[in-house]
Amino acid sequence: MATSTQDITSSSTLENEAEIHVAASILMQLNHDYLQKQSSKGYVIGDEVASTPLLQVRQAHPSMKRKRADKTQDENSKGEKEDDSEQTLRHMLYYQDNTPEYPPEKIFIHDPDAMGDCSKPIRKQLTGSDVKKDQCRLMLGKKQVKKMMLDVLGETMKLGTEGIKVSVYGPDGEIYELEFKKWKVNSVLTSPEWKKFVTTYNLNKYCNFLTIWMFKHKRTRQICFAIDSTRFPVYKKLSNRIKKAAAFKNPN
Repeated sequence: MATSTQDITSSSTLENEAEIHVAASILMQLNHDYLQKQSSKGYVIGDEVASTPLLQVRQAHPSMKRKRADKTQDENSKGEKEDDSEQTLRHMLYYQDNTPEYPPEKIFIHDPDAMGDCSKPIRKQLTGSDVKKDQCRLMLGKKQVKKMMLDVLGETMKLGTEGIKVSVYGPDGEIYELEFKKWKVNSVLTSPEWKKFVTTYNLNKYCNFLTIWMFKHKRTRQICFAIDSTRFPVYKKLSNRIKKAAAFKNPN
């Protein structure tokens, strides 16, 4: 006797429903036995407490999903902290190719005969700590400072934490008095005057890039710095790829 596909499907459905009913009955009986056992021990179990395990089971998967989503979001935000775009790379290569060997004349407009021996320039992308109001310091790389000293002094010198007084010539020729000192493993230019420097030239993190020269003043023979500022449409830290390609070696 032939059996239709519809009959087979209906039979299978009924069997599944029966299995589900049996499983549900077993779970209900187990839960009932558990409650009786706890009650016999003197525990008071209300509806809210008894339902907690079920709530925990229901909430487990959404919680895991949220954690996975948060982790993914964190990973994405970490990736967004660096700029690795081709447009920014082009900007930085242009900046590298057009950085002058010596400070522009505008920097010495108030002191035209100031510059004696001068170092090769270094370039730095400003970060949050460089422009933070309560820190008042510009971080410079240890290796780059040593090279600048060799260019200007013919030797390196130990700064120490006390440091030395230096004059810093801004982009418009204004002169600021700062301290050039050791800070952990690097060197810094620091003093309340740096805060004024940041405000005067409207310096902001990431988009402002400084070109920095060290030179010896012709008359006083003291170490000085000349700083020029350039702005690009960059709103994150440069990626290692771009820093390497555009020769940014000082710390950001």
